[in-house]
Amino acid sequence: MEKVLSIIVPAYNVEAYLERCLSSFAESSVRDLIEVIVVNDGSRDGTAQIARRYCQQYPETFFLHDKENGGHGSTINCGIRLAKGKYFKVVDGDDWLNSAELAKFAETLKTVDADVVASDFQSVRDGTDEILRDYPCAESPEQYGRTIDLTRTELKNVIKMHSLTIRTSILRDQGITIDEHCYYVDCEYILFPMPFVRTVYFYKGFLYQYRLGRSGQSMDIRCMQRNRAQHQRVLGSLLEFYSSLVDVPPPLRHYIERGIAQVVENQFQIFISMGLRPGVRTELADFDRQLNKASPAVWGATAKKSITLLRATNYWLLPLGAVVYKLVK
Repeated sequence: MEKVLSIIVPAYNVEAYLERCLSSFAESSVRDLIEVIVVNDGSRDGTAQIARRYCQQYPETFFLHDKENGGHGSTINCGIRLAKGKYFKVVDGDDWLNSAELAKFAETLKTVDADVVASDFQSVRDGTDEILRDYPCAESPEQYGRTIDLTRTELKNVIKMHSLTIRTSILRDQGITIDEHCYYVDCEYILFPMPFVRTVYFYKGFLYQYRLGRSGQSMDIRCMQRNRAQHQRVLGSLLEFYSSLVDVPPPLRHYIERGIAQVVENQFQIFISMGLRPGVRTELADFDRQLNKASPAVWGATAKKSITLLRATNYWLLPLGAVVYKLVK
């Protein structure tokens, strides 16, 4: 049977979590419709052995690809080359899908023909499985079960990686390639294909379960501080991508601007969290002025009040912002 969904599982040293992830795809009602490709990114623990067990038990559904370590982007690039399903979804090896929802989702993909299918997701506390937050994919209840035309309708909310399922042929035929050996490339994955996307279908149901609170996660602010050069590198790639856009319908162009602006806002968050350190104000001011010069549209698309205040005060409020950030977080 033709696979309707390719699930790519980037896996690096996730032996403590991978069983939960892979078991969520093993329901008999869905196995004929999906393929699960575990891309082992040079793990040094038992990740490959766990994946291999699923491949032996369900050889028509689970597949393992071993490779040298290249980072999250390299696993997505590998998945794009290997995927055979109609649609493509990334599920990190320390996350999982709601099994009951996956069965309904796969049936929906058999009949839907949109370029992107957006679905709801939830963040879940590591260790307790407490649901921390619901993330609806639709901006209004009326959008669910409908397909919208992005050449005519402007989406205000950027579709997150955990919500995104995309037609595989768009990724492959357009040569979508994500930066390797770098953190924070999820932003590239969700935005690089968008110039070629014309339709989005909104699926109601909390499918993706996003684990939060695991030690060492790249989105932990301390990790972001250490890796801020990599975060800025990804932002540079996104700005270069934006500057190369031609003949993109205005609603899609504005969508991409907002997506990159969210990365800018995260970069500001890093600076604000470090705002009491010497030299950070100058570093922030230089960064923001260069951004305004390189891409005024993206610079203007940032919406956070804290950024507006910093700009209005020539960034002198940065130390106060750092104190408030520390108290809030």
